[in-house]
Amino acid sequence: MSDQKQFIPKYQYVLDRLKKQVEKGRPGDRLPTVRGMMAEHQVSQAGIERCLDVLVRMGRVRRERGRGIFIDGVQPRSNVIGVYTDGEQNPLSSALFLDGVRKGAESEGFQVADFGPLYASQGQEKTFQTMVDMGFAGILIAALSSANFFDFESNKHLATLLQNHRLPVVTSRPFPAVEADSVMPDYFAAFKRLGEHLRERIDSPVLFLGHQGIPTLARLSGLRAGLGSQVEIETEMLDGFKNGGAYGRVAELIEQNWKGTLVLGVPPRDAGVVTCLEGAPWADHEGCETAIILETNQGLAPDVSAHVLVKPSFRLGEAAAKQVIKRIRGYQVEMTHITVSHEVHLLENLVTTKG
Repeated sequence: MSDQKQFIPKYQYVLDRLKKQVEKGRPGDRLPTVRGMMAEHQVSQAGIERCLDVLVRMGRVRRERGRGIFIDGVQPRSNVIGVYTDGEQNPLSSALFLDGVRKGAESEGFQVADFGPLYASQGQEKTFQTMVDMGFAGILIAALSSANFFDFESNKHLATLLQNHRLPVVTSRPFPAVEADSVMPDYFAAFKRLGEHLRERIDSPVLFLGHQGIPTLARLSGLRAGLGSQVEIETEMLDGFKNGGAYGRVAELIEQNWKGTLVLGVPPRDAGVVTCLEGAPWADHEGCETAIILETNQGLAPDVSAHVLVKPSFRLGEAAAKQVIKRIRGYQVEMTHITVSHEVHLLENLVTTKG
């Protein structure tokens, strides 16, 4: 079957353009007249009216007789967004996420109140109530670990609390108990691309090292999809708090003179140059490869070659901030799930990655 360009109806095309125009504006901004929209988009009055009806039902546009068409929305109860990150997650990833949140919020005139890293046992419900009592405009729940994911999923009281106060909530992964937008990295796609690349280069079994949790499972699923059924893959899901986690296991593999293709499915916890792969016995072994996921401010030590996937924690924070601000300003659609892509650097394009 030959490839065909997807046909987009004129009405849908115009509606999408109007949505983008509204999203770039602020509540109260005046939009062009119906005639102006007809001329700009080369569509009939009926088509424009149909698009406006949709935007009105979404709560994004209001029409005032004799005055014009305006971007609708609400005046935020404050300009402060409350954020907390999970203490069980990578502190570097959480810090970069928070930096991105600050940039995204400040560019829109909002401030960020950082409640710091919290663990499941530290009274999250009280923290949320504090945010509500302080009059925050919205809430970001960042970098939730798997343990807290399931804790929140079962916490129906928390879901009711958030629903009753009607504060916009954005999380760094979806969880069913709470109606909230979610923003997360596209783990699957990045590791699928890596797997497809490795499949053509290796003749050794693959060892995947990760930490227990849902993000790691998504990375592993993508890697398996890319490698295909013909490549043998062994997995070790480690506790990041015991014996150094995945990076402690790397030290053991080096000591054991292990040879094969290694994929490290979690980023190191500290910024700067990553040296853990120095002296790896499989580094120069033909048919073996190494892949590692890093953060934006991390690099590999000189003379260490590896495929590198850069986790987009900073850009993730920016996207989360902009999404919660849209909700604060009255953006009314069904729950939204946004994915942010990794940067993928493969050895066919990158001979070595240096710090």
